[in-house]
Amino acid sequence: MLDGGCVKELIAATGGKWGGTNVDNEYLGFIECLIGNSVKQHLKEKNQNHIFYEMIRDFENAKRTIKPQSDMKFYVRLPHVLNEAYEEVHPGEKLRSKQTVLTKRNKQVSVSFAGEKLRLDSNDAEDFFTESTESITNHLKKILKKNKKGRGISTIILVGGFAESHMLIHAIKHSFPEKRVIIPKEAAWSVLRGAVIFGHDPSLIKERRSKYTYGIRIWEIFDSSIHDEKYKYEKNGQTRCGSLFYKLVTIDEVVIVREYQQEKSFTMEEIGEMGNLCLYTSLSENPKYVDEVGCSSVGYILHPGHNFALNETIYVKMRFGETEIEVKAEQPSSGQTRFFYLGQK
Repeated sequence: MLDGGCVKELIAATGGKWGGTNVDNEYLGFIECLIGNSVKQHLKEKNQNHIFYEMIRDFENAKRTIKPQSDMKFYVRLPHVLNEAYEEVHPGEKLRSKQTVLTKRNKQVSVSFAGEKLRLDSNDAEDFFTESTESITNHLKKILKKNKKGRGISTIILVGGFAESHMLIHAIKHSFPEKRVIIPKEAAWSVLRGAVIFGHDPSLIKERRSKYTYGIRIWEIFDSSIHDEKYKYEKNGQTRCGSLFYKLVTIDEVVIVREYQQEKSFTMEEIGEMGNLCLYTSLSENPKYVDEVGCSSVGYILHPGHNFALNETIYVKMRFGETEIEVKAEQPSSGQTRFFYLGQK
């Protein structure tokens, strides 16, 4: 927290697809093992894929009842159409007569039915959460251990719909017994409310951490001791190395909102064959070439046909705004200035 109630980001936002939707997908995977691929294909051919959305809706309510290390059975409703489809594909057999299911992880799970509801042991229902909770806790451990600023964190706040899950809350508290864990009232709405507040006053965030390394593509005179042979080419009597990644901002670098980063200068000829200026991102701290794994092209700041002079100096700098990133290219000798905003078509 800064003076005036504003905030700065100490650790860049990170994560993966480990939320409640992943739990839903685990459940759907179990249902597919229960009914078999032939029944799933049969439903698809009859344009009844909506049944799976209906099952997710029923599971969404039922999964809130799953608690760790509970003796209670887990119940979730299955659509009647699912039973009918199973009998159509397997004449004389009933889905409710099944007693065991072999999951994709080769685990034998006991099942039973009570009316239209599927019944599972609590520990089997808990397995739907295992991948998500382990991924989240392992990632948190990595962040808190790797980053010095993370070592001073004493409180963990859970927000979003998944924050109301007993399984996630237990996993966090069990993995971080020394931390205080807070789940705000109506945690599912916290993200939406935060977005609305930020939309009304984006200046609340003063300092951020760059999510990527940003840079432009340039060429240099080829040096066999540092450059890869596959990027070597000849032009104007020179042996050059192309596709080099020249950094403007480094991943995780502190950026002050509304302030330009350090200015970098080039001649237009250094930037590209046609004088184009292309912006790239990378997940690496020190990318060397623009086509490495983790590098992506964002777009052209300068397109062919611009009025920048090719052999004159151009100055390039970036500014992180409240809701966008701006790149400014300026050439005093020609009086030309161009702006590029990330997300711009």
